This record gives sequence, C-alpha cells and structure tokens, in this order.
Amino acid sequence: MELQGFVYENLEDKEVLETIGRGEFSEMIEQGFIIGLFEGEELKAVRAMYIPPLNDPEHLAEDGGVENREEVIYSEITFIHPEWRGQGFQTKLGRELIEKVRADGRFKYIFTTVMPTNLPSLKDKLRLGFKIINTKYMYGGKLRHVLQLNLEEPLEVSGAAEIIDYRDTDWMLENGHRHIGTNFNGTDIEYYLKHDE
Repeated sequence: MELQGFVYENLEDKEVLETIGRGEFSEMIEQGFIIGLFEGEELKAVRAMYIPPLNDPEHLAEDGGVENREEVIYSEITFIHPEWRGQGFQTKLGRELIEKVRADGRFKYIFTTVMPTNLPSLKDKLRLGFKIINTKYMYGGKLRHVLQLNLEEPLEVSGAAEIIDYRDTDWMLENGHRHIGTNFNGTDIEYYLKHDE
C-alpha cells in the first residue's frame, strides 16, 4: 500500500491509475497471483492479477462475449517505483504472471483496462499479447480501453486494417466494440473488424 501511495503521488496525471483499497489488495495476495521485486528490504515493483467477483456489474467478460465468468482473471494493477521505470520491469513481471495463470489451468481469458493516453501501460499490454476489444467510460466516468488476452486460441480478426490515431477516442467510442486493436506504432493503432462482424 505504501508503494501504491508513493507511485500515485508521483504521477503527473492521477487519472491513469485506478488505486485499490487494502481489502482488495489483501484479497489479491490471498488469491496468489502477485509478484514483487525488492531492493534489499524495500519493495520496488508489484504486479498482480485478480479473480473478480462473478456478480460484478462491470465484469469485463461482457466486453469479450465470454459466458463463463469463472474462466476470467484480470490483469489488475502494476506499481513501479519511479526510479525503476523505463527498464522493462512491468512487462517482465507481466510475462511471469501470465505463465503462472496459464500453469494454474482454471482460466482461459485475461482482461484488463488502460487509459487511452497511458502509453507505457498500453504498450506493455500489447507487447504481452493483449488486444483492445472496446473503449468506454467506466469507474465512475473514466475513459478506458478494455483489453483481452486469450490463453488458448487467439482473437480472430477480418478485413484490412483501419489506422486510427491513439488520441481519436471519438472513433474508438463509436466503433471500438466492433473492432480489435492490435499493433501500436507510437501514434497509430491498427484496428481490424472482429471476426464475427
């Protein structure tokens, strides 16, 4: 919790991080999908997955058309101490956790959300194989991409790519639920029609 507070206070844009409470953090520890990096006794980085309540009214399974919510886990939170940023720790921890989830065997889908202008987090998720499946307002009016990673079969797309500037959230809000965002070159995202559209 101390690291979360320190990271949050050092953010220029506080909206990029949806902080979590002590209860949810304790629950993530109990669920066992959490890893950290230490320098001596000091915690410098944390990344955690979270098994969400099945009755969550904002359950992300809805965005992915997943009927069995028991097959879903979230990539929930990452905290990197400002001194340790830019060294790839977020993605390394993500790969470790994805393998832990895969080895567990209960889950077929990992979902997460990212603020569209949080480019380090967006790049991290796309590097890990997540795809943007929707863009919408959530968490009390905050704009977020919803991303999905299938652990068994990749998401299928069709047609030619539409090249959309990452700041064009009007297009994403209107069309994102019918498209899958894949590659990001730093300014543009490649969107393809979902296979069933």
